[in-house]
Amino acid sequence: MKDENKDEYFIIKKHKWFDHTSYEIMKSKPFDLTQAIRILLAYEQLNDNKDTTYHLNKVEQYFEEPKDTLVLTKDMEVN
Repeated sequence: MKDENKDEYFIIKKHKWFDHTSYEIMKSKPFDLTQAIRILLAYEQLNDNKDTTYHLNKVEQYFEEPKDTLVLTKDMEVN
């Protein structure tokens, strides 16, 4: 069971080419800070491309399920 007070982090891969930049969340899941730093350091040590960097991004509350939901009524429908 996860401790709700623990912060979690995504590991983001940033790749630049010409005038474009792409971002990718590595492993598609968040990690606690200790594990995220370990993985980040491993990616950086294996990386030999100067155009690719790795970053940590804190998972914010807006990724959680909304507490309030909006129920549309007949009056609010768009025709």
